[in-house]
Amino acid sequence: MMAGSEKKTRTPLWMRGLLLGSLALNLAVAGIVAGGLWRHGPERFEPPRGRDFVTPYTRAFTPEQRRELGAQLRARFERGRDERPPPFADYRQALDLLRREPFDRAGFEAALAAQDGRAAARQQMGQQVLAEYMAGLPPAARAAYADRLQEDLDRLIRRIEKARK
Repeated sequence: MMAGSEKKTRTPLWMRGLLLGSLALNLAVAGIVAGGLWRHGPERFEPPRGRDFVTPYTRAFTPEQRRELGAQLRARFERGRDERPPPFADYRQALDLLRREPFDRAGFEAALAAQDGRAAARQQMGQQVLAEYMAGLPPAARAAYADRLQEDLDRLIRRIEKARK
């Protein structure tokens, strides 16, 4: 055979596809792990603040209880739908204010306060629905819920203490 006439062998197309798929899967797994570390890293374990207080309460529900409570919340929110501004109207107003020259700081602060007020009203409504739901539970179900909540809070406290060391 002549030196220049050697035939190069190509990797079969299916093998290239398999390698590419494997690389994509590895990148996806790395992304999930990195996202989990970013989201749940030690610096993320802080006590609930502000409107985040509800998270331990909702996690302690069974899936069935979560569905029941969710249905009650949706029904309550639907009742007041006609009284609320259209979705994202507050943000559109804020965008208009941000683009206005000269900048209307007082108007922008008022828009933020209005958004906060509506969020506080939704939170209050959610608290009422939660209290009503709890009042309707039988004592044994309420006690089991309290046990799950206690376990979740104890786990959260341990994670916070571990992250602070």
